[in-house]
Amino acid sequence: MIYTALAFTALAYILGSIPFGLVIGRVFYRIDIRKFGSGNIGATNCYRTLGATAGLAVLAADLSKSLIPVLAVKAVLGGNPDIVPIVSVIVGLAGIIGHSYSIFLGFSGGKGIATALGLIIALWPWVAPILIGIWVLIVALTRYVSLASIIAAVVLPVLVYVLHPNIVYVVFSIAVAIVIVYRHRSNISRLIAGEELKVGERVSLEED
Repeated sequence: MIYTALAFTALAYILGSIPFGLVIGRVFYRIDIRKFGSGNIGATNCYRTLGATAGLAVLAADLSKSLIPVLAVKAVLGGNPDIVPIVSVIVGLAGIIGHSYSIFLGFSGGKGIATALGLIIALWPWVAPILIGIWVLIVALTRYVSLASIIAAVVLPVLVYVLHPNIVYVVFSIAVAIVIVYRHRSNISRLIAGEELKVGERVSLEED
């Protein structure tokens, strides 16, 4: 059992480390996405810089980094209530850490929002639509994707506590929220300074 868990954790980290935003930008658009806009490799910066098609492709790819490994864990380990929650959160966190601290990018990476969403869908399917609704509402009201992501991250542990009151899940959701907020610290600084880009504002393709 322990070797299976270690193997899934390692695979989740490696999959999470694949910088799909960077790969798609270089292969299909011949640019390094890190040199434009916020410099982030995630779906939001790809959307602003490369357009909707690239943004959606990166979103789907980053979401799969945790969704696929956690669903695989559930399929392999079955419905054991004592083992599956622990292994699932470890594997899911490995995917998020891989995305945020990629071994292929010198342990740098993206914010982890899409990867965290994939994990949420796999672990807590009833939490996901509520969080998405909150995210959409905040974006509609403020047009700030980063602010919506930060608020959704903060709300996550509350929803998990109410809908899935398992101590492993609650503690893990708090850890995920902390990682996401920490990874958004540059966005928080730009929000305070009034320099954060809003939805609909495109990035110039002239390199920074």
